[in-house]
Amino acid sequence: MAKSVQQFDSLVAESEFVFAVFYRGHWCPFCISWIKDLQRLVPEIQQKRGTAVIVTAEEEKFLTDVLAKTKFSGKTITDPDTSLVKELKSRNLVSVAITDRGGYPHGMIQPAVLVVNKEGKVIYQWAIQPSMMNLGGAKDRVSLQEVWEDVQGILTGDKTSMRTHFSRQSLSAGLKQKMFG
Repeated sequence: MAKSVQQFDSLVAESEFVFAVFYRGHWCPFCISWIKDLQRLVPEIQQKRGTAVIVTAEEEKFLTDVLAKTKFSGKTITDPDTSLVKELKSRNLVSVAITDRGGYPHGMIQPAVLVVNKEGKVIYQWAIQPSMMNLGGAKDRVSLQEVWEDVQGILTGDKTSMRTHFSRQSLSAGLKQKMFG
């Protein structure tokens, strides 16, 4: 079994739930902005005995840059051979898009969110389908704050399902991150 799959399965076994965010790379301003959004949720996720994790197909050497830019304090998984993403799809948990890009020998993971409980049951899953309209998967990501609000409701039993429409990350959020950090 691949290291990335083992890491993910261990997090699921150790936590009440795992809140996983899949991102493209250290060079992507939309990804950096999104991970900053996740970092704001980390204390609440941990308080509920969950684990926040970011997953990328980039080599591990790029994590230092991502962590410095985002101050992310959760867990990290590098999946350069995309074995975790493929395994999650085979388990029918989430279908993360993988696209060709230089520097990614096995393909680049596109943005996605997967929240699973300790038993491996999906609480929430979303994956972008890259297109011209979303700049090849760069923008139009779900609001992690809104996803978290719904996940909390499901965990406490106050909600039985997730909303069907979420606010989306705008083009301006990515550009702001690129220009001002």
